[in-house]
Amino acid sequence: MSTALVTAAEVAAATVSVLSPYLTEAGKEVAKAAGKEAASQGFKVLGWLRDKLTGTATGTLAALEEKPENQNRQGAFKFQLADFLEENPALLDELRKLLAEAAPGIHGVSQTVKGDNNNVGQVVGSGSTITITR
Repeated sequence: MSTALVTAAEVAAATVSVLSPYLTEAGKEVAKAAGKEAASQGFKVLGWLRDKLTGTATGTLAALEEKPENQNRQGAFKFQLADFLEENPALLDELRKLLAEAAPGIHGVSQTVKGDNNNVGQVVGSGSTITITR
């Protein structure tokens, strides 16, 4: 994992990215195709969260598990997880390490756009192409 995952918010966003495939029915099929090791890492993150989270973060995780494709629930969980991790720095470090095992290629990328009629493209890695037409 890149050292770019430094803030609790970045770790929370990466966590949702890692969990999403394992929470949806379609994702369960993808997890099977990805292999047992990859799937077990995703489920390991989920198990860690179930074991360590307390308070409101527990409820938002349960809500996300019920409807993982719901963007509002994903956002609520990211917010609650980030707050929880900020209050528990030791657990933030644990989750960083777990994410490094589960998804070694994850790193943080953010973009802020202000104004009207903006066109934005963002690429991570190499060999990618973005075409924007108006």
